[in-house]
Amino acid sequence: VTEHLKEANQCVQRVDRLYSAASPSLRGGAEREALLGAGAGRARAACMFFHIPIERELLLHPRLLGPHVTEHLKEKLLATVEGSCSGRHGYIISVTEIVSQTKGQIREGTGITSFTMKFNAIVFRPFKGEVLDATVTKVNKMGFFAEVGPLPVFVSKHAIPADMTFDQNSNPASYVSQVTDEQPVRIKPESEVRLRIVGTHFDANEIRAIGTIRDDYLGVVQ
Repeated sequence: VTEHLKEANQCVQRVDRLYSAASPSLRGGAEREALLGAGAGRARAACMFFHIPIERELLLHPRLLGPHVTEHLKEKLLATVEGSCSGRHGYIISVTEIVSQTKGQIREGTGITSFTMKFNAIVFRPFKGEVLDATVTKVNKMGFFAEVGPLPVFVSKHAIPADMTFDQNSNPASYVSQVTDEQPVRIKPESEVRLRIVGTHFDANEIRAIGTIRDDYLGVVQ
């Protein structure tokens, strides 16, 4: 998470520096505009991190109400949203600023109080066509699974170069390419690969992706 937060902060800083000088036509595609609304211009092409405003409702127990209610809300917000996933926004990496909070509304019969919190956060959301570095976690005859930070990616055997064959006798199982007399190239658990996202699936609390390494400059990172 720390590495992704550092990369996200660097991305946002670069985008903010370029944003004021960019013309509207260069400020992101239609999909990013739909995601980020008026703030979509901050998203540079092929950047999977975004700095966006988010709104969430938080519930507090009556015993937490008092002079330190703001501190309790901040602690609960950070504990609730950081590291979580939203199908709408993506993975929330870090809350950067709490913008405002509404007055509490007490729910009848329980005493539970609801607050609406508005905050800015760095989120991680992949888009089709992006090239990412991933770590392989599992290999089988159907393909292999990899992770890009919190994002699980599956690469089918049909999206692996034809010269790579599945070696079930190796330990661990791997895909092997021997096109030269040099050491064979292997894709096995913990291998670093460069892949391209070809499809994404969004659930309410999860994002999954399908990738390919069957393209120029993709594959095992030496």
